[in-house]
Amino acid sequence: MVAAERPGCDVDSEQIGLRPQGLLERYLQIGLEHAAQRERRGREIVNFVSFAAVLSNTVFALGFAVAGFGNYRPIILALACFSVVWFATPFLHRFGKLAAGTYLWASAGIGNSVYAWLAGADAGFQFFLLAGPAILVMVLGSKRAVLAALYCLAFILVFLAIELLFPRRSAYMEMSETVATFTFLSAICMSAVINLVAAFYTFRLAERSEEAFEAEHERSEQLLLNLVPASIAERLKRRPNEIIADTLPEVTILFADIVGFTQRASGMPAERLVAFLNRIFLAFDRLADAHGLEKIKTIGDAYMVGGGMPVQRPDHACAVADMALEMIATTRDISAELGEEVAVRIGIHTGPAIAGVIGETKLFYDVWGDTVNVAARMEAHGEPGRIQVSLPARAAIGPDYTFVGRGMVVIKGKGEMPTFWLTGKA
Repeated sequence: MVAAERPGCDVDSEQIGLRPQGLLERYLQIGLEHAAQRERRGREIVNFVSFAAVLSNTVFALGFAVAGFGNYRPIILALACFSVVWFATPFLHRFGKLAAGTYLWASAGIGNSVYAWLAGADAGFQFFLLAGPAILVMVLGSKRAVLAALYCLAFILVFLAIELLFPRRSAYMEMSETVATFTFLSAICMSAVINLVAAFYTFRLAERSEEAFEAEHERSEQLLLNLVPASIAERLKRRPNEIIADTLPEVTILFADIVGFTQRASGMPAERLVAFLNRIFLAFDRLADAHGLEKIKTIGDAYMVGGGMPVQRPDHACAVADMALEMIATTRDISAELGEEVAVRIGIHTGPAIAGVIGETKLFYDVWGDTVNVAARMEAHGEPGRIQVSLPARAAIGPDYTFVGRGMVVIKGKGEMPTFWLTGKA
C-alpha cells in the first residue's frame, strides 16, 4: 500500500484510492500478496464474507438504534463489538493458511450465539449460521472436504442449541412482537442475500481464473504452433512421449539467402539489422502461409521452406515455385521501399527426406537428407535475384512454368548436375 510504504509523504487521496470502491478493493486484497493463486481465491472470499458480516451488523445496529437506542443498547453494543472482531479477519492471513478462516467461523458461531442470547431465539440471528456451510465449501474447496464437514457440523450443532435451549424472548431487552418479527425476517433474508452474493462473488473469481487459464492455454497453443506444424502439434498432444520421425517419399525444399548480408551487417546498428531481417522474413512467412508451405527454420540470413511436409500434397513443387517467384518480387518491392538493393539467391530441389521433432523443452521440427543438401547447394551456387532448380525439381514443377537452362554445375559431393533458372509461369 502506498501510504504504508511511504509514511510522512503527502499522497493525494485519488492516488491511493481513498474512495468507497477503492477502500473495498484494498480491504479484499489484504493478506493476498504472497499467497498462491488457489489460496488467494479462498482468502479473498474470507475477506468478502467478513466485510459482508460487518455490513450486516451495521444495518442491524442502525435498525435497533432507530427503534430505541436506550432499550436495545445491549444488542447494539454486541453488534458493534463483533463488527470490530470481524473487520480484523483479513489481518490474520499472515498467521497461516487457515488462520483467518478459522477465526471467522469461530467468531461467527460465538457472535450469533451472543446475539440470540441477548435478543432471544425468536429474533432469528441463528439463521445466519446456515449461510456458513455453503461459504465454507467456497473457501476451503474440494480438497478440504473433511474440514468443511466438521465446520458445517459445528454450525448445525450451534444452530440447534440456540433453537432448542435458548429463551425464545429476550430477558435483557423489551422487544415488541413487531420488532422481533422484523428482526427474524431480516435475519433470514440477509442470510440468503449473503449466500447469494458470496456464491456470485466466488463464481466470478472462478470465471476469472478460467478466463486466465484459457488465455494462457491459447498462448501455449500458439507458441507450440510457432515451433512445429499443426499436424505435428496434434500428434505431440495426443502422444507426448512419441518420437516424431517421418519418412517422406517426395518433398520440395527451398533455400534462400540474402546477398551481401555479411557486409551489410558489419556496418549496421543492431536494432536496424534485426528490423531489416524481420522485415524480409516476415514477408516470406506470409508467403509460406499463403501457399500452405512449412517454414522449417532461419539460419542467420538463410531461410528454409519445405513443400509436401509434414502432410503430403501432390502440388508441393508448384507451390514452392510460386513462393520462390513471389519472393523475388517481394525483395524488389522492399528494395524500392528502402531505397537500396535487396536481393536473394534461391535454390530448389525435390526428392525424398526424413523429418522429425528434436528436443523436449525446446521443440524443433527439422528435415534431413540428401534433398536438403542439394537444395542448399542450389542456393549456394546460384546468382542474386535468380531461382536455381535441379533437374528433379524442374520435372516435379512441370510444364506450366518457364525455365532457362544453365548447363552443368559442379555440386559438392554430387559432381556435375544439370541445373535451370526458374523464370516464371508459362
